[in-house]
Amino acid sequence: MAQIKQEQNTLHFNGNLLITNMNETLEQLEALRLEPPLTLDFSKVDEVDTVAVSLILEIQRQLNHQHTQSSPVSVIGVPENLRSLMQLYGVDEFLLS
Repeated sequence: MAQIKQEQNTLHFNGNLLITNMNETLEQLEALRLEPPLTLDFSKVDEVDTVAVSLILEIQRQLNHQHTQSSPVSVIGVPENLRSLMQLYGVDEFLLS
């Protein structure tokens, strides 16, 4: 299971971001206050699958919905397996800029 720890405007993810535990991850996310500028730190994530890319895009969508003048989320500490998935789906330039 993945854990999300919020420190001001940074969400620190650790554990596994997999489709099998995404409901629990989304429940944790709902309890957090998303304010721009928002940084997502994946440096302590172990395993990912394609749902991790969807999670990043969902966070961006929520931020845009709540704050019309929000900037894109910053994504840091991206492990190679997540970077590969971003490249596969063609969103790496958008998410890692």
